[in-house]
Amino acid sequence: MTYKYVLILGSNVGDSKNFIFSASKVLETKGIRILQETEVLTTFPRLVSNQASFSNSALLIETESTPLELLSLTQATEHELGRKKREKYGPREIDIDIVWWSSGMWQSAELSIPHAQNRSRPWVRKFLAELVGKEVDIETQIEYEQMNVNSIEKVHDFLKKKKAGEKITMLTCYDYSMAKLLSRTSIDTILVGDSLGNVIQGQKNTIPVMLEDIIYHTKAVRRAMADIFITSDLPFMSYQSDDITALNSAGRILKESGADAVKLEGAGRFLKTIEKLVESGIPVMGHLGLTPQSVLAFGGYRLQGKGEKQAEEILKDAIELENAGVFALVLEKIPADLAEKISNTLAIPVIGIGAGNKTDGQVLVIHDMLGIDPDFQPRFVRHYANLSDIIINATEEYCRDIRSGEFPSEQESY
Repeated sequence: MTYKYVLILGSNVGDSKNFIFSASKVLETKGIRILQETEVLTTFPRLVSNQASFSNSALLIETESTPLELLSLTQATEHELGRKKREKYGPREIDIDIVWWSSGMWQSAELSIPHAQNRSRPWVRKFLAELVGKEVDIETQIEYEQMNVNSIEKVHDFLKKKKAGEKITMLTCYDYSMAKLLSRTSIDTILVGDSLGNVIQGQKNTIPVMLEDIIYHTKAVRRAMADIFITSDLPFMSYQSDDITALNSAGRILKESGADAVKLEGAGRFLKTIEKLVESGIPVMGHLGLTPQSVLAFGGYRLQGKGEKQAEEILKDAIELENAGVFALVLEKIPADLAEKISNTLAIPVIGIGAGNKTDGQVLVIHDMLGIDPDFQPRFVRHYANLSDIIINATEEYCRDIRSGEFPSEQESY
């Protein structure tokens, strides 16, 4: 029986392109039939950044070898080409990963197919789309072609996404466990929002959230997502009093947490503050519409921009924020036609939450998207899962098994 596989080849030591070329030739001498080969791309190192850029390409191959047999062949090829043992994720003469198999999924102590990082690595997504684009990712049942999008690695990539007509996907996340799962997806960017006051701390609003809270939670997310672009909220009263306070607050977030940018709410008197931050080299994301830190002034979480006058004010503020230097803008809970008008007016990308589908991207709180809180169901949230029932039922089964003596079993004991 013959199988098809996709192999990813990478090198960043010596003549990296020659190592990749040589690896293909050695594999052919071992009976591997190469059906298709991609171009060689230059990619930036991940996880261990103080090393040279990589050359990467991919092969669609055919062989009678089982996954473990193919693994043995690829490891032998690496050895023949002189790969040396170094730190994990560090420099390497040649690296050959098995990322896709025509028979679906393989799980063993030595090898997992599909590769856990297929969806999060943009060059792997590109190669899979080129070689097996109509095939579906076995874990998500989504075609590889649909995941082949540009990544956001730097602040300028937001604008590139808008110019390319690609929607920006963003989730608000606060902890290591959730972030670790998201690190295995093609999500574009993460927001560590002051909504942690509501979601994590159980507060009535975001006002009690402290700067230290934002730094703490951003550090946790960064530990799980070394390469994702993270924006962190400047919480209430961390920037409102004066520019020096704002600079110190934003500087602490970037220096202490590893965030790539900060987000602040409002325009008007904050325009000069934003200009100061941007001039100091701090990327700033804006936020208009329903700005939760102003919930007491608004008298609740109400739709903004309904009347003509208020809509004109939000549009004016959006233009002024762009002129002040924000690299992107969040619009929350405003009419869809107003959000569309602002998106079409601004050169920078507009990310909506409760602002219709004509913006340049969308953001939701991950707990809302996953249906973790059964009591919170605003109109703008779509539940892509119903984890509240799963968690409640699993907990009751756990309690039942302890009470009956079924857990832990003999196999679960030492």
